[in-house]
Amino acid sequence: MDKYEYKLKLDQMKSAFAEGNYHMAEELADSINWKRVRNANSLIKAGEVYETAERYDDAKEMFLLAYERSPIGRTIVYRLAELAIHVGNYDEAMEYYEEFVEMAPNDSLKFVLKYKIYKAKGESLAEQIQILEDLKEQEYIEEWAYELAFLYHRVGLATECVEECDQLILWFGEGKYMLKAMELKRLYVPLSPAQQQLYDSQYGGRNAVEEEPQEAPAQEQTQAVRSAESKEKADLDIHVKPMDMGQYNTCLLYTSP
Repeated sequence: MDKYEYKLKLDQMKSAFAEGNYHMAEELADSINWKRVRNANSLIKAGEVYETAERYDDAKEMFLLAYERSPIGRTIVYRLAELAIHVGNYDEAMEYYEEFVEMAPNDSLKFVLKYKIYKAKGESLAEQIQILEDLKEQEYIEEWAYELAFLYHRVGLATECVEECDQLILWFGEGKYMLKAMELKRLYVPLSPAQQQLYDSQYGGRNAVEEEPQEAPAQEQTQAVRSAESKEKADLDIHVKPMDMGQYNTCLLYTSP
């Protein structure tokens, strides 16, 4: 394959992937000899194509090749850790996590990566909460703020859950995680008049959690504010029952099935 043909196929692969034509992107990726490619960004894109196709061994090979071409690329190490999580190799994931922390000790993504590993391993909810609280101290990110609120809900920390939802709503004011925070809060107490007005104006009172398609890991938990969801990839089962907790007249608590 000459340089012109390679560039043409690479551009076609990127376009197909961007347009959601993942099968075509995968076929185009298979037609390229990636071992001859020196550009780390192109190799990362090929890794993303294979990862989307759930060809994790091929994706790992692409990321490792990219790492060889760009040994200081912490993004590549992060992706390698995520792949290790996907295939259940948590020891390898932790090794990549430690390498990521060594390369980027101040990057808040180290908390996200650690949380993903602990969650996949089934570590205690208390440990998962602590990681997200540490992340919040360094950087306040909407997706993980909601995740933290939901974990408070799971362990029955009603006050912390409501406060976290209120803070998320105040900080962001729009978007799917703000909506989910509103719906999570309503399991405990009514929205404030201002929040209810915002909810009605943006969503017309609809339950957008039920309208959203099931998506990737961070989003799957957000759908669990409904009364029955499953635990992995939108299969987390929650059951809500009344509980008297003083300051909340309509307080509800997560219980395991």
